[in-house]
Amino acid sequence: MGSLLSDIRTAVRQSEAYAPVRRWRLERLTRRPGVYPDWRVLLSGHEQDWAAARESANGKRILIATSLGLHFTANTVDTLMAAALTLRGAKVDIGYCDGLPACQVIEHTLAPSLSRIAEKGPRPDFCGACTSAADRVSAPLGLDVRKFSDVLDENDRAEAKAFGVRWQGHRSTEHDDPRVMHAYAGALRFFGKGDLGGSDLETQIFSRYLAAAWLSDAAARRLIDAHKYDVIVAHHGIYVPQGQFAEAARDSDTRLVTWHPAYRRGRLIYQHGDTYHRAMIDEPESVWNQRALSAAETAELDTYLASRETGAQDWITFQRRDPESLQSTYAALDLDPAKDTYLLAANVVWDARLNYAQSAYGHMIEWAIDTVSWFANHPDRQLVVRCHPGEVMNSPRASDRLDDALRAAFPQMPANVRLVSPENDINTYSIAQLSKGALIFNTKLGMELSARGMPVVVAGDAWIRGKGFGRDAYDRESYFRLLESTGTFDPLTDSEIEAARRYVYHFYFRRCIPLKALDGSAGWPLTQLNADAFNLAKPGVDPNMDAICDGILAGAPFETIDDENARESAGETP
Repeated sequence: MGSLLSDIRTAVRQSEAYAPVRRWRLERLTRRPGVYPDWRVLLSGHEQDWAAARESANGKRILIATSLGLHFTANTVDTLMAAALTLRGAKVDIGYCDGLPACQVIEHTLAPSLSRIAEKGPRPDFCGACTSAADRVSAPLGLDVRKFSDVLDENDRAEAKAFGVRWQGHRSTEHDDPRVMHAYAGALRFFGKGDLGGSDLETQIFSRYLAAAWLSDAAARRLIDAHKYDVIVAHHGIYVPQGQFAEAARDSDTRLVTWHPAYRRGRLIYQHGDTYHRAMIDEPESVWNQRALSAAETAELDTYLASRETGAQDWITFQRRDPESLQSTYAALDLDPAKDTYLLAANVVWDARLNYAQSAYGHMIEWAIDTVSWFANHPDRQLVVRCHPGEVMNSPRASDRLDDALRAAFPQMPANVRLVSPENDINTYSIAQLSKGALIFNTKLGMELSARGMPVVVAGDAWIRGKGFGRDAYDRESYFRLLESTGTFDPLTDSEIEAARRYVYHFYFRRCIPLKALDGSAGWPLTQLNADAFNLAKPGVDPNMDAICDGILAGAPFETIDDENARESAGETP
């Protein structure tokens, strides 16, 4: 969720001057040791092996559409996989943008000036550092690099600009033209908002994203047509420009693989055909509920679920302090222990709008307002609204905040409702421990709470929807019926808990794939490679690397093969 520029934001804040971001600062940042893998060093002593692998690579044609030179994680993982696939005989190209009117690299909290972005786009402040970083990290591999400018010209840019003007009044996440959808997603992400207003600034920047989507789409389709790729690999598979590569792959019947860093340290999620946020929701039960967990798997799962309360085994965590006692939490939130308490666990507003389809509600804020209104009419129950800490911890920082929206809707908050701001460092699991049930939109927390036996009502397209252990709402009326029903918040049955635990194990252990080549103990940046990454990328050395490559090359399932060695390399306690 929203992880692209968290590395850049952290690094820039650690520098002597935070704002404005200028090209020379980004250039200096990108040259810091460890920010990108140094393939000159990683290939040292292996030059002959690597040259022979490149020379004999005449198998499946793969385009790794990294696109963004300033995406540290993508460049680390993608160059690793480019090496691994080449070592298995694939003909791998790497695709990079070399200048768009807007893209995923820029965001409102990093832009030197929003009006400057609206007028000139990212080129003056970001593009130079982005393209030079892309060249520097990929050049030592000696693989073919395909740039957008290889297949775009000035006539395309003029047509793209006209497209941006034509659709700049559009304000919806749904549209028949995927370029408009991805552009709107990019603009919402840029502003950290759940919806765009009609201001001149928002219109201008949205128009830039529309033009960028047009150009990215044209570049993707032309590259696929020119080089006849068998597989497109794209991180995320949404936004601008990666979303256009995903659309072009699907339209041309080219196999698509997307990937994303997992929450667990040293692990990645790879997915066929779409972003995992959407595809995993529709996985058939047979994929995850075929057999009971073994005693060892049960112990692993219990250990990991306990670690989630502190983030001890995770790359990405939003818990800033350890859970506190039940009594302390009641006191901190000024709750009445004699009344039933319920947890509304929110997502980041803009993230919920972009990553998931919508089921009972089209917008998370509408759902939250309805929920607070319902509890206001049921004073015998208490509601704690936990605004997502990612609203202030993620990049981009949220402009549309749930607590602001709820305060606007309820100038006088109902007496039985507690609003926990994203800045509040109370541990979310402390709130969960005193709650009789949870209400969620999309959050992963629903999986964990279900595995602990807590009933969870699902209003959005969360991963637990349709799995048989959540309480699924399909429209506003069915949501209210669930809230009213006396049986909704009965504890989960043993069979429901078992199903939830199987699914959580499937998600965090099978689908989050560890790689020995990744340094799971690294701090910043999020992903770094071990010194022996080249050897660890070879066939037969790491079964999980083999599994990912088999998935990309042959369409095999993306699932963990060997977890024991992976836990050890990531520093996890079995």
